[in-house]
Amino acid sequence: MVQSVGRRSGALIIGAVLCACALILTGCSGSDATASSSPDSSTAYPGSTAIRAALDAGYAGTSQDPPSTGPTPAKDKTVWILSATQQVYGLVKLTEEVGAAASALGWKSKVCDGLNNAGGGWANCVRQATSAGADAIVLLSIDCAPVKAPLEEARAAGIAIVSLTSFDCDDPTQGGSTPLFDVGISFLPDVTTPAEFFEAMGRLRAQWIINQTGGHAKVLQVFFDGVSFGSYLAKGFEEELKTCKGCSIVSSLAIAPTDIGNIRQKFETALIQASDANAVSVDVDFMFSAGIQQTLVTSDRKGLVVAGGECGLDNLGYIRSGGGQQMCIGQSLGHMSYAAMDELNRFWAGEKPGTEGLGWQLVDATHNLPPKGKDYDGSIDYRSAYAAIWR
Repeated sequence: MVQSVGRRSGALIIGAVLCACALILTGCSGSDATASSSPDSSTAYPGSTAIRAALDAGYAGTSQDPPSTGPTPAKDKTVWILSATQQVYGLVKLTEEVGAAASALGWKSKVCDGLNNAGGGWANCVRQATSAGADAIVLLSIDCAPVKAPLEEARAAGIAIVSLTSFDCDDPTQGGSTPLFDVGISFLPDVTTPAEFFEAMGRLRAQWIINQTGGHAKVLQVFFDGVSFGSYLAKGFEEELKTCKGCSIVSSLAIAPTDIGNIRQKFETALIQASDANAVSVDVDFMFSAGIQQTLVTSDRKGLVVAGGECGLDNLGYIRSGGGQQMCIGQSLGHMSYAAMDELNRFWAGEKPGTEGLGWQLVDATHNLPPKGKDYDGSIDYRSAYAAIWR
């Protein structure tokens, strides 16, 4: 399914499958609760000082200002935005933000819904964009390997390939072959690849759970299977949890893209079977809305520590309500989208990539919640910053 987005003069409101604040100490403005130190715990445990320091930094946030200079916007460009599926809130909002950023640059854009790859939907979208004479294709959570052949066709036609939460064909999870992406995001000075970005968030989720359980976490892990960013989220989480001698994963539940309609049933079974779990880790927030939140609220499992993903709008409401999900890791999908379009413009101008300042921030009931009904967007005024350099 293809939708026209066209030119728009202003930025749209934002998304979710991904936070902002100054690198070390800035909190989010306009929030219900200010950023401060991590929750106190009366129980010391091995590594507790380091864990709490990491959480303090997480609550403060890691995002920075975007670059202050850049090339003049390229002229007369059309960008095709290819979403893995428009059935996921975060991807819908991400398509809106990419379209808004393209419009701010004076470009046209179209959205193609990959329909969760039903009937080869992802490849169909790439080929539609190529046939239509797109100047660039932006992949939203569509990894390289499943669409390798149509991407090669697009590149042969001179189309630029842009990654947003997607992994190139040279990544180990994609077979380690020849890379096909032209444009990606360098997030922070010390976080320059998508793998590093998602691993860092997995580690932060584990640190939060370790602290909340006083170093005695017994985790039911719910991870996104068959999608590269899910692999790196899980890797970061698992590696960090192993540093806690009193912690372990007692059960793992793999959710593949084809499982979206059955998440509630699968999680209900997993929760019953993991009777000794005192914590639940869910890598991606749409899984809560698809059934995990309902199961947690209606179950009789008191005292569960529940950590979530990237701070979708519904998930912020769950945290605010005090039942089920208790934390998430905020990522500004607006900042991410504008960063990707900035990098695409630099690519067309023949300039080297910049460091876009995109980071993350811990959010819970007493830290960094945006106003009710508002998406997480962080404290960095990235829209004004990009508008200044794109003028």
